[in-house]
Amino acid sequence: MRAFSVIELIFVIVIMAIMTYVGMEYIPDNTLVSDTQMLKQKILEKKSNAIGYKISESNLTCIKFNKDWLNIDDNISKDKVHYKFKTTISAVYESNKSKFDKKICFDYLGRPHSGKVTDDLTGLLNTNIIITLEDSHNKKNNITLYKISGSVR
Repeated sequence: MRAFSVIELIFVIVIMAIMTYVGMEYIPDNTLVSDTQMLKQKILEKKSNAIGYKISESNLTCIKFNKDWLNIDDNISKDKVHYKFKTTISAVYESNKSKFDKKICFDYLGRPHSGKVTDDLTGLLNTNIIITLEDSHNKKNNITLYKISGSVR
């Protein structure tokens, strides 16, 4: 009977490794795009949870831009990761470009508030927030959370 020798098998493995390396160079990395879409979806989910309900502040309607909030789904226990962000995320005010590290909550009309939702609208967000996602290749993608309307683009 005829069989493959060890040298032939090693040769095939080396050829497959070279083809894999060349293929990886030409396949685009869509991690940044998928992370951006997932973050937009999570923000819109928080906004839709708030619409129609007079909830002042809860985990269902508030966002804090940190790794703990981004990587843990509210519907499952905290030890299970639903989606793992692979990019770094920072948020800044559009007007003065200062770092933004506060919590954003949505009221029953879907309007964003910086921190706690108040009935007199003093906490209503008065500047747009730009959320920047950056991957390991220094590519950046921005999401803008608009003041008053809470629209996300």
